[in-house]
Amino acid sequence: MTHTGRTILGAACAILLASVAAEADSYLVLSHAKALDGKTIEDKDGKRYRLQGIDAPELGQVCLGSDGAEYACGEASRDALAEMLNGVVTCDILESGAGERQPVRCYNFLDLDIGAELVAAGWAVPDRPNGMDYVFNEMEAEARDLGLWKGKFVPPNRWRAGTRL
Repeated sequence: MTHTGRTILGAACAILLASVAAEADSYLVLSHAKALDGKTIEDKDGKRYRLQGIDAPELGQVCLGSDGAEYACGEASRDALAEMLNGVVTCDILESGAGERQPVRCYNFLDLDIGAELVAAGWAVPDRPNGMDYVFNEMEAEARDLGLWKGKFVPPNRWRAGTRL
């Protein structure tokens, strides 16, 4: 590459980085974020983010597997999210200054929506009170008996309200 070519490439990179920096309030990159539960992630500085549009079993929530045996579905949901967070993810911040768990929509290195993937794998459900995102992903998971749909479970919002199997 010629000196002029490197200069033009360098200038293009600088412009790109400047545009990303200008959007820093609405966009973030997380490397090896930690899954705290099936819908909450934490960055290396301890800041927490909530995946927008999904709800997931609570830690300590018990579900029934396809064999009728109880299992810790909240932990299974968290583990599924942790596996999807492996590596670098990018997140769109949906509400700045939204409290302890800022709502985000995150994407893996293939640019797949992690919330959609978690619902499609059956380890989360759409957060219907706040929108109808991911309903088709849920229908697919249910039809294929994936994740929570292999057995029986109480939807997370009803579990929090006291309903048990």
